[in-house]
Amino acid sequence: MTSKLYLMRHAQAESFGPSGDMSRGLTDLGRDQAHHAGELLAAAGIQLAMVSAAQRARETFAAMALSDPEGRPVRAEYMKALYDASPATLLQRIGETPDEVSALLVLAHAPGIPSLAANLTWAASHREADLMQCAFPAATLVAFDVDGPWSQLTDFDPYDYTDAARPRVSPVRPADLPTG
Repeated sequence: MTSKLYLMRHAQAESFGPSGDMSRGLTDLGRDQAHHAGELLAAAGIQLAMVSAAQRARETFAAMALSDPEGRPVRAEYMKALYDASPATLLQRIGETPDEVSALLVLAHAPGIPSLAANLTWAASHREADLMQCAFPAATLVAFDVDGPWSQLTDFDPYDYTDAARPRVSPVRPADLPTG
């Protein structure tokens, strides 16, 4: 079974929040970026979104206005654990996804999201992985085909994705994302 994993960094946020970093909202540009990302993912069939509990991530997800394949708003799980999450923490949460979910969006922050994207891309392309690690601006979205159950993604070292016994994880180019 092939599933789709979408990793996204939140859209552009304000520099300061009224109650600290967790309360930073989106800028006008950030709302536009999030809306555009929602358009790109409109036909993706997202069934579940794991979203950081930070205000900027919540606002990004809301502005995306995603619907599931039945036309209902995509179910979101807001998780404080995704704020400042390491790639290993992100993989752990992804690994807890029920196997009936065939399209998952994880919306969180740098450096966790870019690092995880780079780690997942490393076996396919060192160059692309390096680019993801070094240049992953706000509202960047990447997609992966994942063969095997979500739980298998937690079974390997988050810094070594080259073992042939591991599930195949291959990057999808932005041009391959559904455009609706």
